[in-house]
Amino acid sequence: MTRRLLGRALGAAALLALALAVVSCGESEALPEAAAVTHPTLFYDDVTFFSSVREASNLPAPQSPVAGGIIPHDWLGGRFIAWMFQSLAVGDLPDTIILVGPNHDNEGRPGTLTSSLGWSTPFGTVAPNIEKLDALIAQGLVSVDDAVLTTEHSVAGIMPAIAYYLPDTKVVPLILRGDASPEHTEQLAAALAAQLDGDTVLVAAVDFSHDLVHSEAARNNTVTLDALRARDGAALFALDNRFLDSPESISVLMEAMSLSDAGPFVLTADTSSAALRGDELAPTTSYLVGYYPTEARSPTR
Repeated sequence: MTRRLLGRALGAAALLALALAVVSCGESEALPEAAAVTHPTLFYDDVTFFSSVREASNLPAPQSPVAGGIIPHDWLGGRFIAWMFQSLAVGDLPDTIILVGPNHDNEGRPGTLTSSLGWSTPFGTVAPNIEKLDALIAQGLVSVDDAVLTTEHSVAGIMPAIAYYLPDTKVVPLILRGDASPEHTEQLAAALAAQLDGDTVLVAAVDFSHDLVHSEAARNNTVTLDALRARDGAALFALDNRFLDSPESISVLMEAMSLSDAGPFVLTADTSSAALRGDELAPTTSYLVGYYPTEARSPTR
């Protein structure tokens, strides 16, 4: 996240803190049918966003309908964020995006947090899917904490892309703490797999290697990709921030894809912010981007 976007986010968050404190319940209770307050537009910049939209058009389209996928939440890799939702805007549009990402600061209650609010964006409001959220809350798998999700860029920063490409699609935003257990992620994955009807897509917004130079990040991406392709959650949980910032989110995605009989992971991009900027000696954030086809057999790549 750039310093400019962070400053904008913190300023808006301060203005909205009181309103969010009123509506944020932090308890496992059923959500209201409509929210009177929406999350503010935070992690958004016109130039970055529309550059990403243009760059996404140069990426290969999925060869199959998409059951789930991996994108960054770092908008230095914004072309890949735009690519995912551009791809989903072709053909039968999803009714719901289940969006999973890290709770970077491990705020709020343990496990997984969600929000009862809609999300304001320059392209309209993204509404939550209350029915699907209620089902997760009723199972005791998620807690509502609107305030924490407001400033968590792993989900808040993705909402403008959803609104731009899929204006009528609802969301189930979920953020996982870094201390979420494998048992919790397995239970959550099973519950999400049950929600993956033909109108719902599961997307994990996760960044990979952090603060290494590109060559080191590329080596670590190879390790992570091997675990991802093998659907080896135990191997992922053994990796730290030099490899990825949310093993929990990727484990949820992998297990849900297995339970829903999706095809093997198809890699779209293996790169880094340093490579995209043409400065491979700078500290970087790496990206693994791709999708799981709905068919049990992967398309040819």
